[in-house]
Amino acid sequence: RWVVALKEEAETILDEYNMDFVPEFRLFPVFSNFDKTRWLVVSGIGRHNSAAAASYLYVISNASRSTSWINLGIAGSGKGNYGDLCLVNKISNNGSSNTYPATMPSVTFGKMKLFTSDIPVENYISHELIDMEGSAFYDVTNKLSGREFICLIKVISDGPTNSIKDLNRFKIIELIKSNITNIKTVISYYEKLSADECKTTNKSKIFLQISSQWHFTVSQKYKLNKLIRRINTLTKDDEIIELIKDCKNSRSVIITLETKILNTEVDWSLV
Repeated sequence: RWVVALKEEAETILDEYNMDFVPEFRLFPVFSNFDKTRWLVVSGIGRHNSAAAASYLYVISNASRSTSWINLGIAGSGKGNYGDLCLVNKISNNGSSNTYPATMPSVTFGKMKLFTSDIPVENYISHELIDMEGSAFYDVTNKLSGREFICLIKVISDGPTNSIKDLNRFKIIELIKSNITNIKTVISYYEKLSADECKTTNKSKIFLQISSQWHFTVSQKYKLNKLIRRINTLTKDDEIIELIKDCKNSRSVIITLETKILNTEVDWSLV
């Protein structure tokens, strides 16, 4: 699910992912592909608009807890260069403490801290990245999905040597278009993350029991599900529970199950 502030920021994405306008939804401009697997909403500028649009898209698109959420847009910067693509690794605003998205893909471009302001900021020196939507987008989507599925991508559009007053529709479109290859690489990472999580939807009773007793990250849940499928061919459910009953955390559970499988397979090879 994409939440962008401006139609100009969305145009290249709509073309690349074959998304068309969906006229039945009128509160915000909404777009989707034919299969309804990709959705985008144009929120307008500001924290309140971004929060409302994300909530609206969540409802109308039947998003799940494993849906990935992408906030793409331009941003001011006191550190980077015009046209640079950045992943956001820290978010703050005047009224909140810092928050951190959970997992991130390995990328060849930069990662920066984002400050979200309610008014345009031209004092760039104090901040790596500046926008007017990011913190609200994160606050809302963090309630709708896991942190692992939230991504904020910014393209630097203005700064000490590039006035925000010089921006126009065509420059904004070109800023996104010139970075589309790297943007699509990031999106592929999150689409795979969501797909992997969906594969675990048919979870066994033992999986649900274990995952409710310890806290597992999304990647750990995926690994746990694979381990349980393997160990179920070797061990009964009550034996699995007995095996991990003294584990202190999720990492300990996974290591214990891996060890059990390894030792059992070694025993078989010696027969």
